[in-house]
Amino acid sequence: MKNILIVAFATSVAFTPIGLLAQEDDIVVTSGRSMDRFVEDMSHDLDQALNRSSLRSLQLTGTGIVQISFECGPDGKPTNIAYYRRDDDHDVNRLARNAVRKIRSLHPLPRGISEDQKYLANMIMADDMWEYEALSEELARSEQARIAATKGKPTYFAFNLGKPPAHRK
Repeated sequence: MKNILIVAFATSVAFTPIGLLAQEDDIVVTSGRSMDRFVEDMSHDLDQALNRSSLRSLQLTGTGIVQISFECGPDGKPTNIAYYRRDDDHDVNRLARNAVRKIRSLHPLPRGISEDQKYLANMIMADDMWEYEALSEELARSEQARIAATKGKPTYFAFNLGKPPAHRK
């Protein structure tokens, strides 16, 4: 069975700091969900979905990289879920897509994230540390090329998901 944990961080997205509202001499600080909390909540949802799916698919032996693009619907649920990059293994693809489909809600969005923001879940599934490292390097090269192709324009709020399996002795 795959050891999967979410390690997430955002790339290629611009966001603004918490806004300050001034009324006369009083300053009121307002905030929605922080960017860190947003990443933590998304990571938790994906981690839970991947773990539940992995437990049901104990025979899953495939490894690879899958990238799933999606948007946030009016109800906060992922919509327009599509493969940005598929793996050769159908089961690995299905596991990744189902994990995104099971995200409870993206709401409330943190400040600086618009309702029409596009998201990209980059998922690595590996059986051993060496394979994980090789796939991580491949994903890093792929993401650098994707970001360079946008010429600095943010296109996706990207999450990198995966955990290196424990070293085998």
